[in-house]
Amino acid sequence: MSNFADRLIEAITAKGTSCIVGLDPRLDQMPRFAWDGLMQLACEEAVHGAIRRFHEVVIETIAPMVPAVKLQLAFYEQYGLAGMLAFRDTIEIAKRNGLLVIADAKRNDISSTAQAYANAFLGVTPSPVGPIRAFNADCITVSPFLGRDSLLPFVQTCQEHGNGLFVLVKTSNPGSVDLQDQLILKTQEPVYVSLAILVDELGSLALGKYGYSSIGAVVGATFPEEADALRKLMPRSFFLVPGYGAQGGTAANAARCFNPDGLGALISASRSATYAFAAPDISRRDFSALVQDKTRAMIDDVAKATREHFKS
Repeated sequence: MSNFADRLIEAITAKGTSCIVGLDPRLDQMPRFAWDGLMQLACEEAVHGAIRRFHEVVIETIAPMVPAVKLQLAFYEQYGLAGMLAFRDTIEIAKRNGLLVIADAKRNDISSTAQAYANAFLGVTPSPVGPIRAFNADCITVSPFLGRDSLLPFVQTCQEHGNGLFVLVKTSNPGSVDLQDQLILKTQEPVYVSLAILVDELGSLALGKYGYSSIGAVVGATFPEEADALRKLMPRSFFLVPGYGAQGGTAANAARCFNPDGLGALISASRSATYAFAAPDISRRDFSALVQDKTRAMIDDVAKATREHFKS
C-alpha cells in the first residue's frame, strides 16, 4: 500500500500547486441551478441531489487545477442522512476525478472509539458479511486532546491502508489561544509546542520515500509567527493550512508554513472559492468559470508569496 504523503507529493507535483479547495455545503447559499428539477421531490432527496450536483460542478472545474479537496463533515452532517449520502457521493466524485480527499471531521475519543472512527474514514470495519468500507477518504483531521493512545489507532490504520492524518495543533480560529497557547507547567511551553513534538514523534512511524510523513498537523494561516516555530518542530510533516481567504489569513502568512523545498503545506480555501458569486441565478457555466478564476487567483497568490518568502 502506497504512503499517503508520497501520493500527495506526486499529486502536488502533477498539478503544480499545494492549494486545495474546501467543500462546505451551504444550501441557503447555493445557486439556483443546483436545485433545478429537485424542488418537487421529498426533502431528503432534494437536499441529497442539490449537494451532489453543486459539488459535482465544483469538482469537475477544479480537478485539473488542484491535488485535493477538503470536505468539512459538519456541513454535511447538519442535513442528516441526506447530507451523509451526499458526503459519500462527493468522495466518490472527487476520486473519480483523480483528487485526494481530506475528511475534515476533527474526530477522536478513547482508543476503542478512535479505532471505530479510523475504520469509518480510513480503513474498513469487519462484519459477518465481510469488511465494510464506510467512507473512502484518503485522510482525516483529528483532535489530540485525549492523548497519545487516542491517536495510535489512527496512525496504525493509516499505516495499514496507506492513508493520512492531520492532527489539530494550532488552529486558525481566534479562540485557539484559550487552550492551545496556554503554558504547560512542566515545560513552560505552549500546549501547541507539545502537540507538535508528539506529531513529529508519531510521524516517524509513517515516513514515505520522499522524506515526508503521512502524519501531519493543522496549522492556521492566521498565526504566522507560531507557524514559523512549528515548521522547525515538524520538518517532516505536511501542514493543512486553513484560514486563507474568508478567515483573513494572507498568502504571505500561509507561505511561512512551507519548507524550503516548496513542499510541506496544503493551503485551503472554501467560501472564497465556491461561494463568491453575487447573483443566485448565475448559470452553471458562469459559476464554473468563476470558481476556476477564484481558484487560479488563489494558486497564483500563494505561489508568488511563497517565492518571495524564500527569496528574502
